[in-house]
Amino acid sequence: MDREAFVMDRDGLPKFPEVIRRNSHCPKVVPSDLGERANYVNSPHVICMVGLPARGKTYIATKLSRYLNWIGINTKVFNLGEYRRHATTAYKSHEFFRQDNEEAMAIRTQCARNALNDVCSWLESGGEVAVFDATNSTMERRSMIEDIVVKKMGFKLFFVESVCD
Repeated sequence: MDREAFVMDRDGLPKFPEVIRRNSHCPKVVPSDLGERANYVNSPHVICMVGLPARGKTYIATKLSRYLNWIGINTKVFNLGEYRRHATTAYKSHEFFRQDNEEAMAIRTQCARNALNDVCSWLESGGEVAVFDATNSTMERRSMIEDIVVKKMGFKLFFVESVCD
């Protein structure tokens, strides 16, 4: 069965009964004037992915970013793995991720700070939603993210955890 979507005016009210037919799973509201779009994001947002490795965080971040960009919300993914790969070539084993490896821990923390600085710079220059794609599995890391994103910059922050059983 088809649903009907009406052309909306600036206040979100039906402008006139022009209807666009869509299937029942995909209703569509059309802006009243071409080139005009609603301001869905009134302040910059950071979506912070959380989860163990190989749980689909990057997949979810990429799909979410593609969708938000498709509906007109300026979105970008900041993948911490890319920052880490650029920062070091010395470690080629799992030793880099050990908690007792202080040198590697300092490099990982600095990479996270660099990525968060890029997130904040991008949002300040007109971005609307930044997706911070990393494991962010410790309370210390999430606290650092909150301190920078919310307390220092005043952006909205929420965490999305990906869990696979």
